[in-house]
Amino acid sequence: MKVLVIDQDKCGLAFSMRAQEAGHKVELWMPPEKGTGKKCPIGEGLVPRITNFKPSMTRADLIVVTENSRYGGDLEPFFKAGYPIFGCNLASAQLELDRGVGQEVLKKYTKVLDYKVFSSYDKGIAYVKAEGKPFVSKPWGGDSDKSRSYVPKRADDLVARLENWKALKLKGDFMLQEMVDGFEMAVGAWFGPGGWSSWINENWEEKRLMAGALGPNTGEMGTSMRYVKKSKLFKEVLEPAGDILKKLGYVGYVDMNCIVDTEGTPWPLEFTMRFGWPHFNLCMELHQGDPVEWMADLLEGRDSLKVSEDICVGVVMALGSFPLNDPPEEVEGWAIHGLTSKTLPHVYLQHAMMGVAPIEDSGKIKPTEVICTAGNYALVACGTGATVRKAAKGAYKVVEDIGWAPHKIYRVDISQHLEDDLPCLQDFGYAEGMVY
Repeated sequence: MKVLVIDQDKCGLAFSMRAQEAGHKVELWMPPEKGTGKKCPIGEGLVPRITNFKPSMTRADLIVVTENSRYGGDLEPFFKAGYPIFGCNLASAQLELDRGVGQEVLKKYTKVLDYKVFSSYDKGIAYVKAEGKPFVSKPWGGDSDKSRSYVPKRADDLVARLENWKALKLKGDFMLQEMVDGFEMAVGAWFGPGGWSSWINENWEEKRLMAGALGPNTGEMGTSMRYVKKSKLFKEVLEPAGDILKKLGYVGYVDMNCIVDTEGTPWPLEFTMRFGWPHFNLCMELHQGDPVEWMADLLEGRDSLKVSEDICVGVVMALGSFPLNDPPEEVEGWAIHGLTSKTLPHVYLQHAMMGVAPIEDSGKIKPTEVICTAGNYALVACGTGATVRKAAKGAYKVVEDIGWAPHKIYRVDISQHLEDDLPCLQDFGYAEGMVY
């Protein structure tokens, strides 16, 4: 099969490599480097890279789109023309990118937390002061700048944050949403013309850089997940959206992050209408059989996905000043050690390429062609097992075996919070049968 990967996120290398290893003819496109316009080095020497994806659209049997906030306008004519695209069209993307659209859809079939929308920081600040309690602040409308999301501990912290954004003259409406105590849990599934896949994905992501959920928000430092046939949370907050997704013509992954409050009520927070990272790497760890054919089948309305029912834990391994941007000379060209037949099946390369680096061989150090880093988001290490603890142990065994000359950045506590959270969720009928 000819597979074109349009990778706006620059996280699709691992999928491209696995598709190639399965015998498919792969072409990988990534946007040029910001500022310089130079070709991104990720994947060089590992999979065929192209600089313009449009000529490849007509010859591809499957087109996999990893993201939904960029190049949507360029891709929309191909969606409308019926090209075999596994990913998000413009209408479906609005469920995630335009929070107003997403909230209105949720209101049609479930309860959402109360919120108010503001176009003035002064009015938002006055509202917080009058209420005397914290709210979650999130961008509203088509603003995809997620750096303007903020979860405060106190009302005065929120006022300080809003005053800071006002001083910086940041534009755009924002919502202030009620906060609720509880336990975070997400549920998702693959969707196509035939409806939902029979396998449901329950997952727990950890966004902060440091152990204990401290430090800056990175997007995601690690994740725990499993596939199940039955999920109470899926039935309550995601399954009813199927009719809407079918009308939108969506094909791909849908995720719904939720808070289950201390009374057992699930509160859906937002749609994710795309692959998640490192979430999709964990999916691949659990998927069985050809990594591509089930996608082509889903596009045709067939559900052929086969998975392991083990639990998977994935750990992001980074370097440099991650999650900030680094100059290339700081994070490119470092040899990745420990990639062996034992570890490679559980390693999902992200910012990697073939390069030349000093390697010791038979007591001599000489320039050698090896897999090197190509950015600061190096790879994801995964482990699986019948319990969360066993899956995490496997993931961290891989982490220990992998290295490079600069420091390694990774969290040492991915999945540990589930030891306390799982029993609480299970008291309300969620995550049934999952053992820590």
